[in-house]
Amino acid sequence: MRAPDKTLDVQGVAGLRVRTLALETLELMERGQVLNVITSDKDSRKGIASLCLEKGYLLLDEVLDGSLHSFLIQR
Repeated sequence: MRAPDKTLDVQGVAGLRVRTLALETLELMERGQVLNVITSDKDSRKGIASLCLEKGYLLLDEVLDGSLHSFLIQR
């Protein structure tokens, strides 16, 4: 797995705000670049999955480590 081009740490942020911040960050990135989103929001999985589906981004990996979720998303 390739290293991310950028990391967005949104630990402590909840709900749709995680999805919104990820979208805003991805829109500033170049096509093909990878974003690592780190969140403590247990419900972020649905929001990140729907973001990728709606915008055509590729969800490369999802890792659950204790209370943290990490998502690798390719723009």
